[in-house]
Amino acid sequence: MSTPAASTARPEVAGSGIGAATIVLSLTTIVSHTFGRQTYGLLIPAIEDSFGLTHGQAGVGGTVVYLAYFVGVLVVMWASARVEPITIMRVGLALGSAGLALNAVAPNRAVLFGGLALAGGAGAGIWITAPTLATNGVAVRRRGMVIGLLASSIGAASFLVGIGTSAYRAQLGVAGSWRPVWAVEATLAAALLVATLTVVRPEPTEAVGARGISLGLLRAMPGWWQITLAYTLFAVVGAGFSAFVVAALEEDAGLSRSQAGVVFAVMGLLGALGAPLTGWLSDRLGRRPLLISSISALGLASTVVALGTGPMVVSAAIVFGAQAGSFPSMIASYVRDHADARAFSQVFSTMLVSFSATAVVAPVGMGWLADRSGSFTTSYLVLSGAAAVTLACVLALPRRAGADGA
Repeated sequence: MSTPAASTARPEVAGSGIGAATIVLSLTTIVSHTFGRQTYGLLIPAIEDSFGLTHGQAGVGGTVVYLAYFVGVLVVMWASARVEPITIMRVGLALGSAGLALNAVAPNRAVLFGGLALAGGAGAGIWITAPTLATNGVAVRRRGMVIGLLASSIGAASFLVGIGTSAYRAQLGVAGSWRPVWAVEATLAAALLVATLTVVRPEPTEAVGARGISLGLLRAMPGWWQITLAYTLFAVVGAGFSAFVVAALEEDAGLSRSQAGVVFAVMGLLGALGAPLTGWLSDRLGRRPLLISSISALGLASTVVALGTGPMVVSAAIVFGAQAGSFPSMIASYVRDHADARAFSQVFSTMLVSFSATAVVAPVGMGWLADRSGSFTTSYLVLSGAAAVTLACVLALPRRAGADGA
């Protein structure tokens, strides 16, 4: 039986090509995730030194990102039934560029948080539309791999940002430099906007009847409540871990700022390799088995960061980096298997309402716990618990609801 979400399916999904437009679209997620989210976690120690912030105060910045993302999701949810996905993406890239530029000149934390809000909110317009745009004209058997490329570009960009930041600081001999990083990112985000205007020319999509929160479309998806709850709980793990991993490496693992930056870069590099590989495997083995393996690895890594020391913490951070992009890209692939074009945007944005609402509390909560306990042990144990409940949700998914019936 076809679902309402799938009723808009078009011949485009029978294609097989991965062209220049797909590559450009796969790069746009570096603006929503690497630049708009993860860079702040890399730069938190230097920003804390620059503005004299505690971990709890710095955590507010991460919360601002996700609070703005929550607002952005609501805006995209309203717009997706009325506006073409590519238009939403281009607006997101423009606003993201502006927010990153604001970060690059921020004289105080109020301006910085304003830039984070602008970039964070803009990320919703990019991430919600990227999976459906990137998979237009791509065969069903390749969807997981292509959506994995969205996370792969995030990881590759994180590697380059981490290595570049460490090299730049070493050249200057100033460990606390952070504004130029965002200046470079703002320029790259603007370049991607130009690329979507010149290279990407998608066909018009079919409108859907849903407006706002699309519970009807969501409930038509097999395992809808399990996958939605899993994504909601993963928000705590993803938002919390990345916000303070560099600080945890410095304070609990004893790494220098430069060494912590290199670990951040390696996390991104392995994520760039892991996400498309996981996507490729899920195209053949099904979404559910790969979701199980991915969240299990993320939960184990969080536990080791909480309880381990020295090299153990470094290894756990690297394992987390290798799988951090795989889990959300598999969630997106699962949804894309059951929704097409604008229906995907409606269903995915409905799920992202609960995701972003949960993610809002993770960074500030992590910082608050670290300030009061004197370490990140308790904070990362909370993430480990959240990952365990997420695993339980994934295990409850129907066994024959993913790609290839797995």
